[in-house]
Amino acid sequence: MSKIRQRHFTFDQDLVPSRDEALKSYIVYTSKKDGAPHRYAGYLNAPDINMAVEYACEHYGQDEICVNIWVHDVEVIHQTPCAEVTIDMDLARDAQDRDEHPKWVVFTQRRRGDIHIEAGAIHAPDSENALRVAIARHGKETVQVRVVPWDQIESTKPNQLIWRTHDQTYRLARGYSKSVRAKWAAVRDAADLNEYTKDDIQNHF
Repeated sequence: MSKIRQRHFTFDQDLVPSRDEALKSYIVYTSKKDGAPHRYAGYLNAPDINMAVEYACEHYGQDEICVNIWVHDVEVIHQTPCAEVTIDMDLARDAQDRDEHPKWVVFTQRRRGDIHIEAGAIHAPDSENALRVAIARHGKETVQVRVVPWDQIESTKPNQLIWRTHDQTYRLARGYSKSVRAKWAAVRDAADLNEYTKDDIQNHF
């Protein structure tokens, strides 16, 4: 064993505790165009929900073109167990949706392994009743229903920058193909370029 590995290290004071203990996990949903439902994009860790939105814009906003992002704490999720086929609709018995109750956003999962997609909004006094209403309205032909309190969801602002303003199409499969072809066209004649691309997949993203 080398001498450096044989050394015995001592410290005058304790190590600084990890900052990870102060982080929370947040769920991220993105909407690709105005009026389109928000779709589950992933999750991230952040010290608070405002920073989570900023991180989501930097990370998920560069993964895909989107016009709006929703973020909420993972702990505010209320959902049914993931079933094998469909949800037991008997769970929706006595469901009541009244406007005077708090608003909840509903997300559904069509099949096991699918992502959760925004299905609409309902009103209910608490999470148990919110799930009942959500199942009654959106539970058919789904394997899981999720509800999240509307006031616990943080959204990007109308003019907030999400997708980078400079051209980032090179990050996408279709953009990469286009960029590479343009570079080849600048230094090769048409015959060489056609020979180079003859085995390319014709129908791509």
